[in-house]
Amino acid sequence: MWAIVPFKGSGGAKRRLADHLSTIERASLVLAMLEDVLQTLTQVSNLDGICLVSRSDEAVAIARKHDILLFSDDANDLSGAVVQAGEYLATHHHARGTFFIPGDVPLITVNEIEQAVLQHQSVTLIPDRNDIGTNGALSSPPNAFEYLFDGKSFKPHRAAAQRAGVEAAVLRLPGFGLDIDTIDELKELLHTKSSTKSSIYLEESGIASRLTTTT
Repeated sequence: MWAIVPFKGSGGAKRRLADHLSTIERASLVLAMLEDVLQTLTQVSNLDGICLVSRSDEAVAIARKHDILLFSDDANDLSGAVVQAGEYLATHHHARGTFFIPGDVPLITVNEIEQAVLQHQSVTLIPDRNDIGTNGALSSPPNAFEYLFDGKSFKPHRAAAQRAGVEAAVLRLPGFGLDIDTIDELKELLHTKSSTKSSIYLEESGIASRLTTTT
């Protein structure tokens, strides 16, 4: 089982937060969240590898720092990038399964990831807390169903698995439930009082104080 973590780069990221965070602040937050995700993944015992999927110049140093594989895709969207990475891992690293994990779920834990891998059989979907988006997807073999990432992909992914002849297992995990795209989600991250790099950045940058004042 290989983890696949897509990363578009920090430049111009998280535009839905643009009314509250500057371009530099959003870039720094994205990098902090990615750091949280990768730090957690590197501690997981039942993954065969971690693949950062990116054609961003920043990705080279990030992959080197964590001693993980970097795959440069040429896809037009997230779904295509995940498919290309799965094909590459199956062909060149004999991966029999992949685990898509976004880079903006800083609260995921080692235990959650290991639990997901242990319980997985064919297709496992981990939704966000509202059962709208897909914040984790395990597939054995890689690309066993059609990826349809668009921010509202949980139900479409279940249907896609059915079309592929598979009844997707659904696993709800608290750490995977919160992905950071909106100001309300960012404030919820602050309220968790976690020791993640993301939370530390929000505190040290003054963003936390600013958001608390404007709440």
